[in-house]
Amino acid sequence: MKKEILNGTRIPYELSVEELSKMLSSPTMKDFSLACEALSYKNDITAYEAMKPFINDKDKYRRLYILKTIFRHPNAAELVDFLENAISSDDLLFVDNGLIVISEYEIKVSDSLLLSVVTKHLPKLYTAIRSLTTLEICEENYSKLVALFTRAEQCSQKEFIGEVLTDKYLPSKSKELFELFSCDKFAKIRLLAVKIAKKYGYDLSVFLFDEDGHVRNLANKI
Repeated sequence: MKKEILNGTRIPYELSVEELSKMLSSPTMKDFSLACEALSYKNDITAYEAMKPFINDKDKYRRLYILKTIFRHPNAAELVDFLENAISSDDLLFVDNGLIVISEYEIKVSDSLLLSVVTKHLPKLYTAIRSLTTLEICEENYSKLVALFTRAEQCSQKEFIGEVLTDKYLPSKSKELFELFSCDKFAKIRLLAVKIAKKYGYDLSVFLFDEDGHVRNLANKI
């Protein structure tokens, strides 16, 4: 969603690329951030070119703000190396925001790198885990997603990984996913198992007396 206000100040979308480019050189981070926001929504190669040099800025917070905004430009597809370096960083600020960028703009990075990064930082990831939707469908990625699902401890994480698995690997993996979800401690995951069972004709009896009312109701629903 396009912001109108940033840190209490109106974003100057009406300024020209030239005026906004000058703001990028301001010593204050506030001016720099405002310029990034405005330039990132200008469908103009000169706006993109004005922002691009700052991917190498010595100030990490300027690099971070560029990371968060420059990928609104279609031309930024060429900056995959910058994005992959960001998520490979030991700095969680860059990892988290880089993964969010991948998810939001559906930018394709190395599948093996993405899975490695998400696995490494899994306990600290929330919305950034949505980057997994960009993975290609293949047996190797399926196995890694199942391993990631098994490792996840938060219900919201397991629920999202489970949704990625069902979106990408049904019906071919329906039996395996049904069995995987059936014994999960979280009711929301068992609900996924019930939905698979209903769609593909698997035995629902284990859920008829489930401790969770939502699971029982869905299992018993004709």
